[in-house]
Amino acid sequence: MRRAALLLLAASSALAGCNAQPGASNAAAPEVAPVEKRGTLASAFTDPVGTIARLNQFGYRLGEYKNGANGFAAGGEPIFLSQSDAKNPNRGTVEVTGKDAATIDSIVFALAVTDDANADTARKRLTDNVRAFLFQYGVEDKGALDAIAKEQDADGLIGEAPATVAIDKSQTPRRITVTFQRPPATAPAETAAQNTQQP
Repeated sequence: MRRAALLLLAASSALAGCNAQPGASNAAAPEVAPVEKRGTLASAFTDPVGTIARLNQFGYRLGEYKNGANGFAAGGEPIFLSQSDAKNPNRGTVEVTGKDAATIDSIVFALAVTDDANADTARKRLTDNVRAFLFQYGVEDKGALDAIAKEQDADGLIGEAPATVAIDKSQTPRRITVTFQRPPATAPAETAAQNTQQP
């Protein structure tokens, strides 16, 4: 397992390098703490710093998880998901949001389809990125993310977290989003608070 993780890290670093912008810093990435519970996404929602570091391995370059008008959030810069020399290349983004500094409530991967000629490649790379992110937690989607390639809406549980694939054709360019929501079980503080209110 350790060897597989090291291979993933090397591949992820190479992918991040492909999306580097001119003048970007080559400073070492922060160390990523071990996942507390493999096989679930529980740690992804209770460790904002670690989650952002893992997402940044794919070149998204998310900033600090900080408070704003609508709660806490960290957004990355768009990365190329298909031909970068196309007139209007397909790009992907990722954003994490939550109500407080200690937890993430949602992780949203998005693809804006601006270049239909290379849409297949972009959808595949989005799928690969999401699956590689899940792999870091020991999670398999078991084919659920195949909906991205088909551009079909889908929902269910992945790694014990509610997940949705949504296709929004109401705007141009159309958007494909993959959203993971924090499972209620990852909020022990809330549960404890509820228990103390019981008579």
